[in-house]
Amino acid sequence: MKTALLFIAPILAHILFGAHLMFHGFGYAVAVPLVLLLLLFVPRNWMRLLQMAILFLWSLEWVRAGVMLVMARLNEGRSPVVAGAIMAATALFTLLAAFVLRTAAMKRFYRVADPAR
Repeated sequence: MKTALLFIAPILAHILFGAHLMFHGFGYAVAVPLVLLLLLFVPRNWMRLLQMAILFLWSLEWVRAGVMLVMARLNEGRSPVVAGAIMAATALFTLLAAFVLRTAAMKRFYRVADPAR
């Protein structure tokens, strides 16, 4: 049960990134996070490492998009505080979703070999 709950953060991170792509007009590119969402449940260590790397890269994209949004709002003379906070929180959430895959319960799911044995 605990492992199933740990999957919530990476699942939401994939869905959020798909929504980000849709918002910016990359409709067909949504297939990438959807496929990665399905591959999230492949119990192999290489998949866990791949998912962590992808989520890390996506958190960098959230930071980039946030900086661009804040710069655009400043250029328009509007307050960038709320938009910047939302984008920063989304980037942090995506980064934390990557770190969820490092927990012991997730390592057991992905069948990571125990070096102590």
